[in-house]
Amino acid sequence: MKGNPRRSIVAFSRSGCSSGAKGDFTFGAADISKMASQKRSSKHREKTAIPAGLIVPELYSTATRGDFELIRAERFNALALWGLPEEFVSNFEPVSHWSACEEAFLGMVFKQREGRKFGCAIFARDAEGRTRELAHMVSMPTARAAEDAMRKTRCSEFEELLANRSFPALKSGMDLFQKFPRVSNYQPAYRYLRDGARQSAAKRIMQEIAKWVPDRDGNFVRDFQTTGYSARVWELYLYAAMRELNFSIDLDHAVPDFCLSRGEDKVFVEAVTVNSPDPLSAAMGDGPPPLPPEDFWAFIENEMPVRFGSPLFSKVQKKYWAALHVQGHPFVLAIADFHARSSMIWSHTAVPIYLFGRGASVTIDDNGTKRGTEKIVNVFHGARKSIAAPFFDQPDTENISAVLFSNAGTISKFNRMGVRAGFGDRFVQLTREGGLNDPHPGAFEAIPFRVDIESASYSENWADELEMYHNPKALHPIADELFPGITHFRIEDDESIWRGPSPRVLFSWTHSVDLLSRPIPGQRQKSSTAPRTPAKKSRPKTVKRK
Repeated sequence: MKGNPRRSIVAFSRSGCSSGAKGDFTFGAADISKMASQKRSSKHREKTAIPAGLIVPELYSTATRGDFELIRAERFNALALWGLPEEFVSNFEPVSHWSACEEAFLGMVFKQREGRKFGCAIFARDAEGRTRELAHMVSMPTARAAEDAMRKTRCSEFEELLANRSFPALKSGMDLFQKFPRVSNYQPAYRYLRDGARQSAAKRIMQEIAKWVPDRDGNFVRDFQTTGYSARVWELYLYAAMRELNFSIDLDHAVPDFCLSRGEDKVFVEAVTVNSPDPLSAAMGDGPPPLPPEDFWAFIENEMPVRFGSPLFSKVQKKYWAALHVQGHPFVLAIADFHARSSMIWSHTAVPIYLFGRGASVTIDDNGTKRGTEKIVNVFHGARKSIAAPFFDQPDTENISAVLFSNAGTISKFNRMGVRAGFGDRFVQLTREGGLNDPHPGAFEAIPFRVDIESASYSENWADELEMYHNPKALHPIADELFPGITHFRIEDDESIWRGPSPRVLFSWTHSVDLLSRPIPGQRQKSSTAPRTPAKKSRPKTVKRK
């Protein structure tokens, strides 16, 4: 390091940022490889070399305060996660997060995952408003030293650097709320999001994410505002969840929707939804979620599998796995249910029934406790058609490595994550209510929960509710480790097995209360804020956990 050690700018080096979504992080391959692979002998592990020219008492003195202040990890991630590449996240872990000058600049102190080196990085927005890495400092002796350097850093030290910065080109992202001429049939849920206070946190975080997602087919934004609202929300959710799982996302190909990579592994994902005949009204509605069908189990074991089956079958017919860039790699279908308002609260029970052909016989013991035992279901009779085999037993499905599912890839997820990041109207309160899995063998009923989204004890991740159903006949199987932290379902030794976090959310709904009682966009009457009381149905716990 050269120059005046009192100015932290001398400790930072410029970064040549490329596409964060593809993993070309600004530290450069040489920096990451050197830091990640550096191994020290045990006799040196108690020492950390002082970089040449470093005047420790002055550089790390806390007497001089700069512009950077600590912020929550949720806030930093909402602004910067989308550009962090998988190489960096794989090799380094965050220690603390910072911002300065009304978030014109962000900062991160990080630690080498396998080693004892620390560093810090400065981030700023490019011309399209995407948060990208601007400069970095490495080889700091301790986290405290790195944080002291952040505390004394001033925005003025980077303003000139930013003004002269020419970030490597990226494809332009989307403005989800751009105006289209001659469009009048806006989705009511879109109007609610665009103009209302209750989902203002969702709107803000969706805008941040969309800056990184190009409109490859030219229809994404228009669909999002009109007849494809739910399907496009699902796609944007998958992008957020996959970035959180530290996948690089290559969006150069129009189909399939996502090319995911981490290290040497590559997976292709195509999004699909179960839609309503009237998509303009099914996405939202006021009041509590509607009750499930009266004859619940007959519907779940027959009609609902047929509804899942139709869009999945249509995707199989397209044979995405035959494309040259997909051949030889795992291919996944990611499905969500939007066939009726809030139907995902209870329809998730049908997913393993249709995919594996495994249902449940429900009994009540002497204590009045419901228990489920596994049964085989080979034929599904819907109101308009029947399906003669479970999905993974159908022709060509050996090319489908797995089916990915979540009943939380909705606008409520964006709203909760936005509030956790500090976005949204300050007079709107969110409460989440639902059911957790009961880990006891044979347990059938969900464990109820209710929590304030802004509670200090509450945390939530994008991928929390994701479930992967592995095809036992897949030509290209997927290891559980490639999708860590989610729930995996498999057939092993002719038994249904699941592995994943426990307890976990099986289903939930989110209450929003506007303390100012402002009118809801597009509605003449104010919504009821009375407690919601839908029937609580949970996934049958007939599978063993390993």
